[in-house]
Amino acid sequence: MLRIAPVQKIAPVQKIVPSIVMGIILSGLPVAAQQPAESIDQAKRLLRQAHATSLQAESLQQYTEVIRLCEQVSSLALTEDLDEYERKLRSWAHNQRGEYYHERAGSSLEAGRSTVAAQMDDQALREFETAIELNPDYWKALHNRGVSRAVKRQWDLAHQDFSRVVELKPDYVHGWFNRGEVRMQQERFAEAVDDYSRAIELDPQDPVALKRRGNAQLQLREFQHALSDLDHAVKLAPDDADALVDRAEVQRRLARWQAAADDYSQAIYLDNQSGRAYQGAAWLMATCPDSKMRNTDLALRAARQASELLGPEDYRGPATMAAALAQAGDFAKATELQNEAIQLAPPERLDDLQQRLDQYQQQQPYREP
Repeated sequence: MLRIAPVQKIAPVQKIVPSIVMGIILSGLPVAAQQPAESIDQAKRLLRQAHATSLQAESLQQYTEVIRLCEQVSSLALTEDLDEYERKLRSWAHNQRGEYYHERAGSSLEAGRSTVAAQMDDQALREFETAIELNPDYWKALHNRGVSRAVKRQWDLAHQDFSRVVELKPDYVHGWFNRGEVRMQQERFAEAVDDYSRAIELDPQDPVALKRRGNAQLQLREFQHALSDLDHAVKLAPDDADALVDRAEVQRRLARWQAAADDYSQAIYLDNQSGRAYQGAAWLMATCPDSKMRNTDLALRAARQASELLGPEDYRGPATMAAALAQAGDFAKATELQNEAIQLAPPERLDDLQQRLDQYQQQQPYREP
């Protein structure tokens, strides 16, 4: 989940205060002999004005004003120090404008204006790129560009940005977390575990990092390590329904059926709009090898609820309903829905789905291994 968001969400774009001055006192900067004194004085006046504006800047207009003043300075004959300061201040302002557009993109997406959100994302990325052109080692702009690239699912480019961030700022927890999120998308699970571990070292009380490392360990079939992380995450955030669903998935892999059922039940209690929780509960009640855990009627009800909440494009809805129908003995309908799931599923899921389809066609319900 990039604290970029649905995937599950990459860390939010990070704010930076206008202390980019780095201790430079404009009035004390040396004037190079070859530069006209009048030009240097004009540059200093403009930069003082730009810096004063930056100290109180909170709006798009104020950030734009800082950029305008800096651009005027850039056209003048400058000392090396003044030129560096102007570029860093202008870089800061472009980064701030990028954050503004990034936030607008998020609010537009929440309001259902996906076209506007995409336009705002594009503009945010352009601002971050300009900030980095002006100041290539500006680690916050690099982080923010990584977020924008991850939003666009440009995983390799985002990985490059976050790698540079952790090189420049190794104590920045979001850099490690976000690179872990990107590596999860790239299915580089062992490396993701390493990144989440660094994030947890920096912030041991972060339940999200623990949850995500647990998910990476689940992918590596390191079930006991995954369970340990998810136990810790649930203790830190007992109201997190997603953490309970994640832990239930691990409990299922360990054949701890009742513990899995309890986690699904608690997740539904905390969030009755969790499609994942209903889907997991339905799957357990339809496919558990322990007959005491199977409940055909409840499995069908939970599967219907899961399908509604997951939406028509999610293959897990029809696949779970097919398993529940097979448990109920309706193999014709189970076969129909399993074929629907196969049409919707990603390539890596097709083999498993086809095997279940073969079982339903042979009048056999599916059982969890």
